[in-house]
Amino acid sequence: MPDSTGGYELFGALACMAIAAVLLILLVSLRGRRRSSAPTQTSAPAPADPFAQTPTKTMSDQANAALVEADNALRTSEQELGFAQAQYGAPATEAFAQALAASRADVVEAFRLRQRLDDEVPEDEPTQRAMLRDIIERCAAADQRLDSQADAFHQLRALETQVDTLLPGLATRHAAAKTRLTAAAASWQALLIRYADTALAPVADNVGQATTRVDFAGAEVARAQQALTTGDRPAAALATRGAEQALGQASTLLDALDSTAVDLEKASAAVATLLADTQAEVAAGKAALQASGASGSGDQVALAAAVARADQIVTDVRAGLGAARSDPMQTLRRLEGAATGLGESLGSIRDAAAQAQHARALLHQALFSARSTIDTATEFITTRRGAIGAQARTRLSEAQRRLEQATAVSSADPVAALASAQSAQALAEQAVSAARSDVEQWSTPSGGYGGNVVIGGGGLGGAVLGGILLEGMLGGGGGGFGGRPGMGGGYRRGRGGGGFRISGFADTGNGSIAAPPETELPPVPGRFGGPTTWSRDLGA
Repeated sequence: MPDSTGGYELFGALACMAIAAVLLILLVSLRGRRRSSAPTQTSAPAPADPFAQTPTKTMSDQANAALVEADNALRTSEQELGFAQAQYGAPATEAFAQALAASRADVVEAFRLRQRLDDEVPEDEPTQRAMLRDIIERCAAADQRLDSQADAFHQLRALETQVDTLLPGLATRHAAAKTRLTAAAASWQALLIRYADTALAPVADNVGQATTRVDFAGAEVARAQQALTTGDRPAAALATRGAEQALGQASTLLDALDSTAVDLEKASAAVATLLADTQAEVAAGKAALQASGASGSGDQVALAAAVARADQIVTDVRAGLGAARSDPMQTLRRLEGAATGLGESLGSIRDAAAQAQHARALLHQALFSARSTIDTATEFITTRRGAIGAQARTRLSEAQRRLEQATAVSSADPVAALASAQSAQALAEQAVSAARSDVEQWSTPSGGYGGNVVIGGGGLGGAVLGGILLEGMLGGGGGGFGGRPGMGGGYRRGRGGGGFRISGFADTGNGSIAAPPETELPPVPGRFGGPTTWSRDLGA
């Protein structure tokens, strides 16, 4: 017979479990009701993509326009900062220098992204859109950072109160620039006798361009003096500023001419050394072919082709030594290419130390070529930025980045440094070519970027091409430097992307230059010389 006490205990345990289960069900149900009656809490939505409805092609155009405006802002700000540092010293301008450096870093990264989009490695469309958005946002950040310093910069320079003391110095500089033009014209004629057109192409119109800047500076100095006599200090300050920038560009143009003469002289001397080195490489290649016999392997075929190519280049260069109107930079690049290609083919039979020694022997000349071409591109773009688009600026920025890479690893890894230096030089050449094409299109009498802009004489055409801020004469202008009056007629920037500077006038596309409207304009792809430039409306 079962134990009755044990049965009761079992029954009690089961009853407790049942009660616990009921309580648990009630608790879950109650919590569910509380949740259903409580206000629904959702996570914050992700920020809307401002470009969600924008076609990729349009984003690309906007990115290019943003790059041009941001680059113009940096170049103008650098010049303005130089003026301020000369006037007040580096300590007083430290905040502006820091803002400029930070903005430059943003723009350099934006150009790097543009270069990646332009290279031979394709990205899928979502990646393209993300990169384009990054470019636009980085350029906007750079522009806003410069804008944040604009009022303080105006207060520092205070041109309206300084114009009396600045004008005599500008008049002296203008006279010195006119004297220098005469000497530069003679130097140019000497260069034409000695060097080929291809060697001089990037500086072919530098004397002419410098002349337009000097003419414009003279006109602005006279305008400033006249404005002072009538008590119009804002107009005098604006004209003074235009004269400053014009004389600065004239100096840059003539410095570039002098630098070209020096670089061509150095290249001429370097040709003989590199010619001997390349001949030695050809001899080494021929010896390697003889030692390997007629195996017919892929490496042997490649080496034979490299030897033949280098040998032909050596023969051509030797035949051209001493010829009138030579292009030593081009000759140097041909020899560098031949020696590099031959060295790569010989790499399979050379140890790492020998390859490094070969690269080190070529590196000095490769760095020289890269720096020289980058300097040429920089000068050309800076002094003609009113016409230069995004492609040339992108190639130049990437060339500068790769030159920095080459310099950084030149001691530790000469092979990698040589590759980076040669890549930098090639990109700089592309920058020069694209920039010259932009200027030619801008200068076309009809259909080009500058073809519809009424620019008149007195150096105004060169000032527009150079992106120099000119006085807005649509209504006689007395409101200061902005298209609309600023704080005391000061340096207030608009969407033109001019760094520590001001809003400007834009090409209307119908034969005149007009002031910007009060409302913000959308980005205009390819408007190279418009919002970055001030000009008179000469159509009336």
